[in-house]
Amino acid sequence: MKNKIFLISFYSLLVGCASFRYPNWEYVRIETQTPDKSCTYKMQEACASGGNYCFNWYKQRATTFGANTVVITQSESQKRFSVGAFSAGGGDTNSNVADYYFCNGAKNLTPAK
Repeated sequence: MKNKIFLISFYSLLVGCASFRYPNWEYVRIETQTPDKSCTYKMQEACASGGNYCFNWYKQRATTFGANTVVITQSESQKRFSVGAFSAGGGDTNSNVADYYFCNGAKNLTPAK
């Protein structure tokens, strides 16, 4: 029972610390194309991780550059392969490239104060 309470407390603290490091990252939008011409380009980054990890990582990182929109410009499946007796692992890994923008569109939410 004590272990469960400790793990819940630790997880809550960890989530709380992430909110301080990347404030308002939940308000960052993910798009497949630049929403409009009034958006200002900030930065480009790549991420190669499994699952949906990259999407939250992009949203959090965008806040460090003053961006509120992430545009996924390239997404590629990097299937693991084997050659002869050597194997490079199993499963799929996605490789994504994203651009960060600051936009003033109607869809861009601002956090309540």
